[in-house]
Amino acid sequence: MSTLHYGCNRTGSGTALLGLLAGLVATPAAALNGQTPLGLATLNGWKAIEILSQGDSLAGVADPGFGSVATHATYDGLGIYPRADSLSVWINHETSQAAITRVELDPDALRQQIEYVRNGLAVGATTPVIGAGFAYETIFDGGYDAQSDPAPVAVGPVEVAAYGAANFSRFCSGTSHHALAFDGARGFVDSIYLTGEEVNGGYFYALDEATRTLWEATDLGRSSWENAAAVDTGETAHVALILSPDVGSGVGDYIRLYVGEKGIDANADGEIDFLERNGLRGGTTYLFKPSSGSKSDLPDGTVSGFWTTIADAPNALLEKKLEDVHTNPRDGTEVVLGAQLDGVYRMKVDLTFTESGDFDRANSPVSLTQIDDNSTAPIGAPDNVTWSYDGMIYVQEDGDGDGIFQIDRDGGSRVQIAAAGSEPSGVIDASIELGYQPGSVLMTSLQGSGSSGAQLGLLISPDAAPLLPGDYDLDGDADLNDLAAWQVAYGSTGFSLADGNRDGSVNAADYTVWRDAYANNAVATPEGASLGMAALGLVAAGATRRRRARVRRAPVDL
Repeated sequence: MSTLHYGCNRTGSGTALLGLLAGLVATPAAALNGQTPLGLATLNGWKAIEILSQGDSLAGVADPGFGSVATHATYDGLGIYPRADSLSVWINHETSQAAITRVELDPDALRQQIEYVRNGLAVGATTPVIGAGFAYETIFDGGYDAQSDPAPVAVGPVEVAAYGAANFSRFCSGTSHHALAFDGARGFVDSIYLTGEEVNGGYFYALDEATRTLWEATDLGRSSWENAAAVDTGETAHVALILSPDVGSGVGDYIRLYVGEKGIDANADGEIDFLERNGLRGGTTYLFKPSSGSKSDLPDGTVSGFWTTIADAPNALLEKKLEDVHTNPRDGTEVVLGAQLDGVYRMKVDLTFTESGDFDRANSPVSLTQIDDNSTAPIGAPDNVTWSYDGMIYVQEDGDGDGIFQIDRDGGSRVQIAAAGSEPSGVIDASIELGYQPGSVLMTSLQGSGSSGAQLGLLISPDAAPLLPGDYDLDGDADLNDLAAWQVAYGSTGFSLADGNRDGSVNAADYTVWRDAYANNAVATPEGASLGMAALGLVAAGATRRRRARVRRAPVDL
């Protein structure tokens, strides 16, 4: 068992990092702005670059009232949302007066730097950061009511800063949940960044990524929250979330399932608000009840069971130090869960609803299978996790070397890709948003040491390769299945596999990308570097930047 760390925040030691890497072939990470390199060393062919460090100047790019220096500390959970000409990156700050920062990145400039690194060239002393500020422009608290309490509690940088300092505490992990993520028909209506406060009695918050409006989601319940992962309900009327509380004292807390119905006026105020449109108001929370075995500890191997009510809590499983959760993007009924004291688990969540639309607990089995045992090296104290479209799972340690690892769905094919000098506290796969094959480019945050050292950076795989044009189902070619995927996604904004030109919306321009690739009978190629250098030339010429097209219907002529 690992040392018990209370909360996400735990600083590391540069001396310990050097000792860990003794005898290993490690690669230092570059700084894009020519100042502070990323505070980790990469292994096994991976490379890294720094994007933003605490203390960097934001002069000329920061929103008015946000400040001209990146002073917010303790970077933690991350999210990403593509726009027409930029990528919005959300950074949680796990501090007592918490906040969520928005960092706006120029994707063309960032791709150019990635290509330099992939091809062994020195990165330029420039930055892809073109904007910064709070993630939210407007905040609604849990008391919102269209009739009796319709006003936001804060609007604009000055008000949201003051409100956050007085009301937010220790934002831990977070996840960007794409709109209609499951087969283009099920899941949230809007793209939502969900994050929770890791403090006793903390709340979840839901950020409308498109409008940058933050909503306090009180109906998800209160605990010391780590994160939430959406799961596929198999039907269009409901949403469901696995809620993971990180409680390090006493008996711990429960693995929870929230089920909510979309589009109902849950607070009876005559309006369907953002939370109600997405099923985040008026739902019901359930607890994991194992069919047999311990109710006070996640076992080795597999444990199966069902979901039970809050009233049946004495028969539900209690566990300390539950950590991050993330959904398998290829199968919305699977979730990876980090448990700092017990290892990494793969959850299988099969949800059933009756013909009348009620959640059928008795026919909704759930199982947890341990895929990496925390008690054996090399992965110790697993914390943040992400599941990539390439099928691989990425795990960050909270202590025990602060390593970052790659494993497959069964815990095999394990590769350490980096070791950090402070806790690596957030990891997401940003490959597709940047135009690369899944698993090519990871975005990571480092917590630093409180008053200094927090950083945002990229990890670049030795196998990184650009996306194949028109391959909207990621199966290695551009065929009629990809046309069908584009038709399903047509009109959507934010993240989509069918956003062929990466401009944040699926429209006629993405059909053209597919049509041209289909006409050329495109197939995947291992020569990623040569493709990348060709793409680099286009990036340098600005040819990849496209404006959002205005279209009214989807053409389908071949």
